[in-house]
Amino acid sequence: MKIGCHAVLFTDRIAKETEEVLKEFEKTGCQGVEIGARFFGVEKSSYLKELLDQYHLQLSGLHVSALWTDLLDDPQKVEEAVGKAVEFLQVMPNKNIIFTGMAQNDPSQHPEEGIDPRLSDPAAAEKMAGKLNEIAAKAKESGVSVNYHNHCWEFDQDGLLFMALIHHAPEVRFALDTGWAAGSGWDPADLLEKYPDRISYVHLRDFKKEDMEKCRTFAEKQENYLDLGKGNMDYERLLSVIKKNFGDNGWAVIEYEKGKVDFERYTKAVSYVREILG
Repeated sequence: MKIGCHAVLFTDRIAKETEEVLKEFEKTGCQGVEIGARFFGVEKSSYLKELLDQYHLQLSGLHVSALWTDLLDDPQKVEEAVGKAVEFLQVMPNKNIIFTGMAQNDPSQHPEEGIDPRLSDPAAAEKMAGKLNEIAAKAKESGVSVNYHNHCWEFDQDGLLFMALIHHAPEVRFALDTGWAAGSGWDPADLLEKYPDRISYVHLRDFKKEDMEKCRTFAEKQENYLDLGKGNMDYERLLSVIKKNFGDNGWAVIEYEKGKVDFERYTKAVSYVREILG
């Protein structure tokens, strides 16, 4: 497997200071970066590819997001967003869209905003999953894989949304966020072992279980993720399963969203992962 780093910690610096950011990522020892379309855009793929090549990196995936309910209310909006990402990825060796279905517009900033009741409705969940499946099937025709990136809401209602994708969206793969899964009470290693044909991309986080259990909101949970090795996630087991399932393919991407904005955190995390992998 390949080890990547997520550029979300540096927000729009990836667009404004692209070369400087990639130069620093190369020093961490990672093999690639994941970049969000909301920060970099979807217009300058050739420019990005040239810089990635210059610094011996690859784009592991391009992150795209939409509201879950857009799949019902405005599916064309989702189709267009995914279509632009498909076009962007044509010059890249790894053609991975990392797709997030948001439960709210901005759960970290507006926790009071209500969750649409359709996200708790099995029939609606099936329809939304089916629509995303259609979009993923079309992307696949262009050689692009749509990998669903979970947070916590997919595991509410006994995993209603997550399982809807498993059962009703066979063309959708998963960019399993191991920290959000574990923080929601689902064992990511078990998920990897149960669905090996659907998962070849993961996000790595860490947290302390006793602290996470006290969290009640998305924002509280987001703030409680720690640098790799500082929590008590079982990375010995998790990385063993990832290594077994992924082989030389697939990506394990370290993701930091909060905390100190520097590259040293990623350098230490890459070393931590390599040390466990042996």
